[in-house]
Amino acid sequence: MQTRAKSVQYLRIALPFHPRAAIIFKALGEFAMLPFDHGVINTLGEMDQAAARYTSLGFALTPRGYHTLGSINHLAVFGDTYLELLGYAPGERSKRAELWVHPPGLSGLALRPDDAAALHTQMVARGLAVEPLKDFSRPVEVDGATCDAAFRTFQLDRGLIANGRFFFCQHKTPELIWRAADQQHPNGAQNIRAAYIAANNPQVVLDLLAQTPGLSRAGNQIKTAQTTLIIDTPKALALLLGGDRPDLLPDLLTEPMRMVALDITCTALDQVAQVLETAALPYTRADDAISLTPEVALGLFLRFVPA
Repeated sequence: MQTRAKSVQYLRIALPFHPRAAIIFKALGEFAMLPFDHGVINTLGEMDQAAARYTSLGFALTPRGYHTLGSINHLAVFGDTYLELLGYAPGERSKRAELWVHPPGLSGLALRPDDAAALHTQMVARGLAVEPLKDFSRPVEVDGATCDAAFRTFQLDRGLIANGRFFFCQHKTPELIWRAADQQHPNGAQNIRAAYIAANNPQVVLDLLAQTPGLSRAGNQIKTAQTTLIIDTPKALALLLGGDRPDLLPDLLTEPMRMVALDITCTALDQVAQVLETAALPYTRADDAISLTPEVALGLFLRFVPA
């Protein structure tokens, strides 16, 4: 039994992306750790302004994408995660209207299952309230040819998550997303290390997310394969993220919770600082992070931390 426990512990740490990890975990009666996939920044109808701002922050954004569901996006693609600017084109707010009830800023956190349908079945069996699977795509131009980047997604019941959504995104064509040419950012961004959720009752959110197969809980944190979700009270996160301006934490808008911040690893803080100074954008710097306020990052705290 001790040997089996050590094997599972090793796999959780070392093999979350190994192609046979899921098979080994299944044989051991364990779920493979789910990788974090991406964070969604809701731009509503202000995509042009949001894309311009994130370009000035030093992100090399992909060309505008047009989903078959009706939304539009730009990505900042990292090593094995990405940031998505998501909104609607002029006059098309009615498309995916359920997303635009959320405030601007961080409004979605996605995990990446290998098989969304299988995970959906597992979660239903555990008694978790989840919404139906959705299949959609968007055209991507690669070397002069147009290909369809295809996805299968589902989300936790929207009544369980306020001011956003917690969802699962299977990539049917990952090679169309993680392209080396899209991962060279002037600010040296490399990956999403952490996401922060402010909740009036953190225990409720922690208990909910910890039921998901492939996630584990440690104190006020939910561990994915490579990214940590930190859930705490608005007061605690305001002090942690806001420093001497805790009043800047995005408001929960009378709801019980809200996604409020991301930590992004970078090559060097000096590189980030140079980009921000060139763009004349304000930031605060401590020994271990450069922080942008929600005013600068468009609705969320955005922190750059050394890789």
